[in-house]
Amino acid sequence: MSRKIYLIRHGKINVGNEKRYIGITDIPLNEEGTLQVLKLKRFFEKIDIEKVYLSPLKRCVETAHIILEDRNIDKIIVNELMEINMGEWEGKTFSFIKSSLPEQFKSRGEDIGGFVPTGGESFKNLEKRVIPVFKSIINSTSGNIIIISHAGVNRVILKNILSISMQDIFKINQPYGCINELSFSNGEWNWKLLL
Repeated sequence: MSRKIYLIRHGKINVGNEKRYIGITDIPLNEEGTLQVLKLKRFFEKIDIEKVYLSPLKRCVETAHIILEDRNIDKIIVNELMEINMGEWEGKTFSFIKSSLPEQFKSRGEDIGGFVPTGGESFKNLEKRVIPVFKSIINSTSGNIIIISHAGVNRVILKNILSISMQDIFKINQPYGCINELSFSNGEWNWKLLL
């Protein structure tokens, strides 16, 4: 049986009622997020896992702790798996940015890969940070592994291995607490989104 790479998005966090840019802001899981992760724990109970790699942000650390609570599996914090840095946009709502920085909002929509919010990073920067680490993790392991990260990080990994264009990365659905099951066979990646 071929190995599986489980790419997980952390459970839900409190961000208010309106969509907002949350990148490196360190927010813990909320109650709903904890319940989502308890479901993940049950999913992984009977699956043999070699190692777990995770972002250092609280929401990922808590997700890892809940999933692996009773298991003696190495948890390796990898700073490069941290979410995209949204700079001055951190914590601001979409509607606030659209109304107060309309040119920047428009520029990001037109060039999602290259646009950099002041003090932040672009998706191309994120990809340059994440992909070498992802490849290193894959090459240094042989069994099933879990990577616990963020929607932006997961999207650039999936974009890369599935040859999706940067402009289409938001078409890759990454809800809170989702599992991307990845396997490699006959020279290509297979991807299944499990909720």
